[in-house]
Amino acid sequence: MELTEVHTILIIGPTISDKNVDLSTALYDTVDILHQLGYKTSIIVEDPTSLLSSGTFFDKTVVEKVSGDNVLKFVQKYHPDAILPTVGDRNALGIVSSLNGKIGSTKILGANYASSLATFKRDLFIKRLNKAKLPVINFISSDDEKEIYSFIRSIGFPIIARRRYSNRHSSGWTNINNLFELDNFMALDDLEDTKIEIERSIRGFSEYSFTILRDSFDNSSLIGTIEDIEPIGIHHLDSNLISPAISLNDSKLQRLRNYSIKLARVFNIIGVCTVHFAYNHVTNECYITEFIPRLSEETKFLEYATSYPVATAVAELCVGFHLDKLQLDAGNFFNGATEPFVDHITSRFPQWNTPGQKYLGPSKTSNSSIIVNGFSLEEVLNKGALNDKLNNNFNRYEELRKLDDDELFEKIIHPTNWMLDVLMEAMRRNFEKPVLSEITGINMPYLTALQNIIDNSLIIREGEIDVHNVERMVEMGVKGVGHSKLLLDSSDIVTKTVVKNKTAISVANRNYPNHNYFVTAGINNELKLSDRKKIIVRTPIITSKTDTTIRQFVLFQLAKSIDQNGLEPIIIGREPWNAPLAMRRKIVEVDDPHMEMKALNLIPSDSILNIIDLSKNLVDTEDDSRVFQFSAQEIKNIDLQANTSARVMVVSDGENFLVPSVIYRTKKNNHLYEVSSVNNFMSPENYNEFSQLIAQELEDENQVAIYNFELIKQKDHWLVTKKYRGMTNDIIRHELASSVHVIDTLVKLLLGNKIGDNLSLEEIFNNFDEQYLLTIDDKRYKLLNKEEMEDELKNLR
Repeated sequence: MELTEVHTILIIGPTISDKNVDLSTALYDTVDILHQLGYKTSIIVEDPTSLLSSGTFFDKTVVEKVSGDNVLKFVQKYHPDAILPTVGDRNALGIVSSLNGKIGSTKILGANYASSLATFKRDLFIKRLNKAKLPVINFISSDDEKEIYSFIRSIGFPIIARRRYSNRHSSGWTNINNLFELDNFMALDDLEDTKIEIERSIRGFSEYSFTILRDSFDNSSLIGTIEDIEPIGIHHLDSNLISPAISLNDSKLQRLRNYSIKLARVFNIIGVCTVHFAYNHVTNECYITEFIPRLSEETKFLEYATSYPVATAVAELCVGFHLDKLQLDAGNFFNGATEPFVDHITSRFPQWNTPGQKYLGPSKTSNSSIIVNGFSLEEVLNKGALNDKLNNNFNRYEELRKLDDDELFEKIIHPTNWMLDVLMEAMRRNFEKPVLSEITGINMPYLTALQNIIDNSLIIREGEIDVHNVERMVEMGVKGVGHSKLLLDSSDIVTKTVVKNKTAISVANRNYPNHNYFVTAGINNELKLSDRKKIIVRTPIITSKTDTTIRQFVLFQLAKSIDQNGLEPIIIGREPWNAPLAMRRKIVEVDDPHMEMKALNLIPSDSILNIIDLSKNLVDTEDDSRVFQFSAQEIKNIDLQANTSARVMVVSDGENFLVPSVIYRTKKNNHLYEVSSVNNFMSPENYNEFSQLIAQELEDENQVAIYNFELIKQKDHWLVTKKYRGMTNDIIRHELASSVHVIDTLVKLLLGNKIGDNLSLEEIFNNFDEQYLLTIDDKRYKLLNKEEMEDELKNLR
């Protein structure tokens, strides 16, 4: 079954980028299953904090710039049997495409040379698809005017055009609808060595993506579909995404599914392949616009939507497993050929840091995203994109209401991130839905859902709620949003908020348990709990990629520690979180965007030992001694600066404390240096001074807590300038830098364990690390042994 000649695998890790945050749990799942299967894995990665705690699985961790040269150096030095690029980002595919003929007998798993190169070389992509008779947009790049006009006659208008300069830069795309506009574009002054690129315009087409898994025996399975509510012309990650793609009827879905499988076969992709389509529902024109032969943000979104263990399945397929004979953690059987059947809708909607309007186009402008689940389009729109708590939709409504029809029409034809609100205002003014659909490219099911939401809002405002319409309104998520006190107070059974199992894996995989739930409306609750004592972890809405990375790391460490201490971890999130597969069977995850779980009383109070809250502010103000606020609360902040400082993590049981991690920071030669685990290099005088300062700061503190201090060095003495109770953004670096697992220690203290009295300074600052992380200018990382780090510190001090 497996590739018998492969024993050692080099994984190309992601580069430092906000775009790659979703790859961290996928990376953990990948190396976890490879470790269980007996493979030796190494990784080249720029930022080791992106590994969560999967570093324990690696035979070698190389902290270097993730480049073709460094991958080639590793291959020539260590001779791995194979390279796996599927958990890297687009950069990993570029590296693979550059290694052809340079790495001898080392195999490329998953995305081969041709598929990797075709993601960059559009001419190769088009040539392969044309040969396979797959629908693709042909293009021309030429400086011959006669050739350009001949090509345009063959494809017809509308087209898009741009100039490609000799320095590899280009002008923006220009939309051209007729011969007159083309003549004007061609008449513009040309620079030397400039080519004109022309291709058929698909602006306004609907955008879909299909994710396929394929094994080396040519078996394929469709894992999930995603639809962009906004049409092509708006960046995929600035669109509101819906899974499954509900505007496709069965014949259209099967057509695109077959194209996706055929493309994976054409490029002989083993593992995962996500194919993007442009579809015109009026003319039935269809084009493949791109494909992604690796794990990505979309595959992570589909893991949320379907509960299918994509990353684990891809790793096994890459090393030769049959699609229908996959193994999950602990050797459990999983039939990966069974395509998921979902009973719910999952929506991912983008977020912007500023409340104003942003014009949308081909460039990404959103900063983050939020995911919600529901049983209808109206419910996910009400929970997500139209949720006033998250998006200030009421303020948008007030602003749009002031516009006259012409001003509103201008908003319709020039899309912004307010588009759904704009369309609702247009329909309130009786703009016709077919006309709006034609102008905006947004399909009718979504306009119909918006109309239903408008009608419901009118019923609520006019107080016309009765037994005939209350059930339909609750199905649309009105109950959860809390629009009406009448709904909340109604004794009708259908107004009840319940918890539903997010059923997604079909009957053939019933031996793969699913512990994902979400809060919705209905009659019966489906939440199933064990008889173990419980610790509840409540998480906030995530508004930035940095927050997402920290949450992934902290939740995983908390859940693992809670389970290892014999308790049941229950993660109640303002948005979904998918644990790494190793923990997924042990965690109960509940998606609760409107914080209704407490009022439901589904978890017996006497079974809850503690409630750990990760919100910046407590999600409620109940007087419950079991609630532990984990996020940082500022206690002290003195505005003093110095070239040398230290960031210290302290864990306390209310009487004694440990200092498992100290990060040293200094400026030298116009560069900023940070050294992790500097505990092991401190002098006895430093130990004593730090200990006394911390003891003074904790003199009036008598509770279990994590503390973070910032100390600066002035005139050979240290001074505490900042003090936080709870977790700061340094948590990942502290936890990875310390051989004392801070989060696990905290959980044990919450359960009543004690640190111990009369500890020596060596015991308080104890750290057994053998590798040390050096960070330069907050972006370059080096992993050094003790001797190498001692040499660095001599130069820095």
